[in-house]
Amino acid sequence: MVSFRLIILTLVLAFFNVLVFSVQAVAESVSVSPTNLSVPSGAQQAVLTVKAIGASQSVVQIRVFRWNSSRPPSELFDQTSVVSSPPISRLKAGQELTVRLVRVVGVPVQEKECYRVIVDRIPNSPGGSKAITLRIRHSVPLCFLD
Repeated sequence: MVSFRLIILTLVLAFFNVLVFSVQAVAESVSVSPTNLSVPSGAQQAVLTVKAIGASQSVVQIRVFRWNSSRPPSELFDQTSVVSSPPISRLKAGQELTVRLVRVVGVPVQEKECYRVIVDRIPNSPGGSKAITLRIRHSVPLCFLD
């Protein structure tokens, strides 16, 4: 039979480990809407909303890449036809940001042009804490229709 002292000692050590070696879990993220953008013929811009979720500020970077809709969403190409404004921003907790996505080439759309809008939440540097930080990435399809 296990002694009562051994059980108490095990519980005390387990509690001590939780106190000393615990990692702080803080859910900081961003949400993006809509999750699919289709721009009708003749229009040259779309709007995306990014919202900071959590108790602290978030830094987000918005980039636009060329994409072939018949290919995997990870197969992206650099381009200069569509720009985002702003391309980077610092959001307070709960703040919403309206991002304009503008097609800047002067030639009308000849056939469907597809892009991927990449929204990255840049993790805050933990500053010596034991917190785990993750980069959150949203990939939103954007298509200009002919």
